[in-house]
Amino acid sequence: MKEELDLLQSELNKNYNELLDIDSNKITIKPDFMFESNIEFKDKDRSCKIYPLFFNEIPKYVFEWDDCPIFEISSTDIKKQGKIIMDWVLEKSMPSKIQTRFPEIELNELAKYYENGEGIKGEFIESWNVLEKCYNQWLLIEPCEQDKDAIRLIKEMRNFKLDELFRVGTQLSVFILSRSRRHGIDENSPQIRISFLGNNKMKINSNLKDRNKSLECEVKYEGYLERIVKELLKEKIK
Repeated sequence: MKEELDLLQSELNKNYNELLDIDSNKITIKPDFMFESNIEFKDKDRSCKIYPLFFNEIPKYVFEWDDCPIFEISSTDIKKQGKIIMDWVLEKSMPSKIQTRFPEIELNELAKYYENGEGIKGEFIESWNVLEKCYNQWLLIEPCEQDKDAIRLIKEMRNFKLDELFRVGTQLSVFILSRSRRHGIDENSPQIRISFLGNNKMKINSNLKDRNKSLECEVKYEGYLERIVKELLKEKIK
């Protein structure tokens, strides 16, 4: 793997000397997860990570804005990928412009938000999209009352545009609401955790205002959940 990484990095640097002067031009080796070993070309908030031998043995290029993936391409055409890297990392081209120049690029849903200067909002909305899709898939596999309650609450909260203000996720079927920029919050981060109990009941746990609190109530946004969500909204996005 190290040889493949060295060869690809050397080839790109040879053809595009400007890459030698950017903020980060490095190889990262992860012995326990070799498929995650990569080459990183990064300048300010733009980057490209290359995984030389991915599962299909074709290098995968992941293009990121502020460490958030915007599009990716699998290709063996090093020179063409070098042009895209230059356009994205050094010239800081907007997603729509780079897609026009390279029509094979398929932008993800976050691209439009980053292009409009609303990256965090887009990341939050996408977390709700992913969670709602997961619950719907679970219902198709094994319908249960708790998942139906979760989807109903998600839709109700999204009607209040809360998907633009908070990140959501799950942990062992627990619905987690936070102001975290990215996934992977620890137990001390301000958050609201909701467990769906069935029979239109849910249990809400929170650690806001430096105290832990737990309450069982009806599955609905208005009422206790709305009050505590407003408390969480006071937290800064981190």
